[in-house]
Amino acid sequence: MAISALFVHALVEALERSGVPREHFLQAAAVDLAKLESADARLSLTAFDGLLDLALSLSQDDAFGLRMGEMVNAGNYNLTPHLVAHASSLRDAIESLQRFHRLLSDRPFWRFVEAERTASLIFDAGPGSSPARRFRCELTMSGFHKLLTYIAPRARPQLVAFDYPAPPYAAEYTRVFVGTERFDQAHTSVVFDRTLLDAVQKNRDPDLRAAIVSRAERRVSEIAQDAGYAERVRRHVLDGTAPDRRDMASVARALGLSARTLRRRLDEEGTSFRKVLDGALGTLAKRLVAGGDQPIEAAAYAMGFAHPSAFHRAFKRWTGATPGASRPPPARRKSAPAKRT
Repeated sequence: MAISALFVHALVEALERSGVPREHFLQAAAVDLAKLESADARLSLTAFDGLLDLALSLSQDDAFGLRMGEMVNAGNYNLTPHLVAHASSLRDAIESLQRFHRLLSDRPFWRFVEAERTASLIFDAGPGSSPARRFRCELTMSGFHKLLTYIAPRARPQLVAFDYPAPPYAAEYTRVFVGTERFDQAHTSVVFDRTLLDAVQKNRDPDLRAAIVSRAERRVSEIAQDAGYAERVRRHVLDGTAPDRRDMASVARALGLSARTLRRRLDEEGTSFRKVLDGALGTLAKRLVAGGDQPIEAAAYAMGFAHPSAFHRAFKRWTGATPGASRPPPARRKSAPAKRT
């Protein structure tokens, strides 16, 4: 999954506010922020997780994911907070997030589930190193929590669930989520009373809302058109839902092209289907291996290999390293004392 560079700008701001100079972070990360200036710039989830791991190390604050959710200016996320701020109801805000997800990522990283008495926003964190994955869960769930309390100020979620054990700084979760947090749950999600969905938002402004929606529609259209064919192929492969994503004819058909036209477009961009495919499969394989919770054989089967040995050979060809060498060490970083804000 590719996510917006807006998240990187928000991360840099949060680090600065916590006392880490942006120059220090950018130099350590070897990131040229100028290349990420555009609101449409994207980076892979693996690259972003690397920045999160670095941010945790530099901040010396294991609870930094929670604190970032509190510190960052909503304006860092461009049009998205305005779509929420001027929504007519919580339901309208959630539907806007789903409709305009491309402003933040190439595909939604959450899903909305409505039951008879409750409604839930479920976060699909996916794979990643434990600290970075936990960081993303903390940041997203604090955002969902703020969304709920902004639209319905007197509301309180019934449950804020996390699919991992309580960390050493669990008291910070209690401070942020007011005791509604639970760990070792089936999903990472926020669950609330279904009747809140249609509560009227007091700060709504229909005219301003219409203007923001119109602008969001144009931006999503521009994002879709700006992506080159190599990037479209990469996104299709990384999506991982199409079983025939390695077949050029099938990928071309999914993109609305003939295989011959796709080959020509990629050639014009100075690349080939095989090169783009190998790069995307390498990213996908490294993402699965980096999860660390399952044996490498499970990653091999998830990638469609019947035999782990074939996966090892393909992984080495894609990435230049072995699956074992690409897996993070099992040792866990010692928890640093939580900082006060």
